[in-house]
This record gives sequence, C-alpha cells and structure tokens, in this order.
Amino acid sequence: MTRYLLYFLTGFAHALVILIYRGYMGIEPTVYSTTALVSGMVLFGVVSWLKLYLERIGAIMALLCVLAMFPWAVDAGRKVLEYDAFLSGVLIVTQSMLLLLALATFATSMRYVLSKVPWARGTSTPGPVAKVILSVIPITIIIIWLLLMGKVQ
Repeated sequence: MTRYLLYFLTGFAHALVILIYRGYMGIEPTVYSTTALVSGMVLFGVVSWLKLYLERIGAIMALLCVLAMFPWAVDAGRKVLEYDAFLSGVLIVTQSMLLLLALATFATSMRYVLSKVPWARGTSTPGPVAKVILSVIPITIIIIWLLLMGKVQ
C-alpha cells in the first residue's frame, strides 16, 4: 500500500510541477521535461495501479520512470538558479522535495527489483475493494487530462 502511494505521489508531483513550470512560468518544453512529464504520468497513472496487481512489473516500470525523470531534475535545477533570489529559494525547495520523492521511489524500486526475498514480504496489499477504489483514481485523472489536454496548451 505504501508503494502505491509513493509511486502515485512521486509521479503526480513531478507531472504537476512540470505543468506549472510550463504554464505559469512560461518555461519552454524541452526533451527532458517532456520525457519527465510522460514518465510522471505513467508512474502515477499506470505503475501505481499496476503495482497493486503485478509487483515485479510495477517495480521495474517505476524504476525506469524514475530514471527518466532524473535528467529533467538536473536540467530544472540548473535553470532554477537563473531566477531572482526569492523565487529561486522557493524553486530550490520545490526541486529538493521532488528529488527526495524520486530518490525514495528509486531506492524502493531497487529494493524490490534486486531483492532475492519473496515479493510478498513488503507492505501488505489492499483488499479487492480498496484495489478497485485505488485503481479508479489514476484512471480518472488520466481521462480528465486527455479531455483537457487540448485546452491547456
């Protein structure tokens, strides 16, 4: 259950911050930000849901998504230093929190990918009703995103 929340929060936070950077701050999309945005959406929309049903595949996909986000984090951190003093401080704290979430997700995924112990020895998985409820959340967000995607740009 905690891996679901970690994957969901990491992906959602990265996607949200990238969209805020693009929309409100006017930062032009780059290959790094586009890759990180897609990876964040896959992490919270697919991997968090997939983890509920297929542990191994979910952990491997989460690892790949986080690895795709790191170049954007470095690029965004470099750009943050170009802003004025107050805004730069806020953005550095934001980037630090995102990096901590990504590192926690990376460490958790590596633990499950490289571990030789049984996969069921992690945190307990939710029951069938909770799985359905938790599955609906990212699916709903992705459907809303697809409906609004053309209007946001």
